[in-house]
Amino acid sequence: MSFDPAPEVKANWVLEKMGIFDTPALHLDEIAASQKIKIGRRSLPNDMDFSGALLFRGDKRAILLNTAIPNIGRQNFTLAHELGHYFLRHKPDFQQSKEMGFRCSPKDMKDTHKPQEIAANCFATELLMPASQFRPMMSGAPLDYTLINHLARYFVVSKHACGSRILEFTRDACIIIRTRSFVITGKNESLAARRRLLPLTHVPIGSAAYSAIQNKENQIAFSEANPVLWLARVNPTIQLYECTRGSWENGVATTILKW
Repeated sequence: MSFDPAPEVKANWVLEKMGIFDTPALHLDEIAASQKIKIGRRSLPNDMDFSGALLFRGDKRAILLNTAIPNIGRQNFTLAHELGHYFLRHKPDFQQSKEMGFRCSPKDMKDTHKPQEIAANCFATELLMPASQFRPMMSGAPLDYTLINHLARYFVVSKHACGSRILEFTRDACIIIRTRSFVITGKNESLAARRRLLPLTHVPIGSAAYSAIQNKENQIAFSEANPVLWLARVNPTIQLYECTRGSWENGVATTILKW
């Protein structure tokens, strides 16, 4: 098996070969079937560290998905990720008895140090949200929750994946921060905002985000923010805006910063 250095090219090759020009997520089972890959969907609530697996046994192959993860967008990304391992001909990362393959956890799929996981994520992103479809649908719209929700619904992906994809293409300075309680669990930046965020571990006290999380109350619109609380290099001309919304029953929230 060899490593394919161009996962986006391979993803577009799959879409073209299958003649898929509408929402790719609706055709994932069809793509798997074209390669004689069986898909198993099981609810495994006692193993939430398991997202999915690509398994080989002799000439048989299958993908198993954990449907206890309730977000269909996340399930679609996991399926596309496992297809990425297959189409990119990655070397299996485990072998036992007569079975070998890949077993992916949420942590594995976020790992930025494993080349095969990075490549499978790039494949999945392009397969589910191909640039040729995604960029025109942004239509120059500013990054906000309306845009994220609209595109996430159309492409049947998670809001997290959709927001990250928007940041790849926007020319504006924008940052998306994910939190659990007040702890920052992840962030994505547009090119124009790269390396501008302070090395924060927690949401800064005094920010609108802190107030929204403390009160478990969504911000309806963007409010002007104090750039000193968020940014490492502050230009006096910068007008920073922030907006936070959460899934309060799960204790998680997303904050958008833009200027």
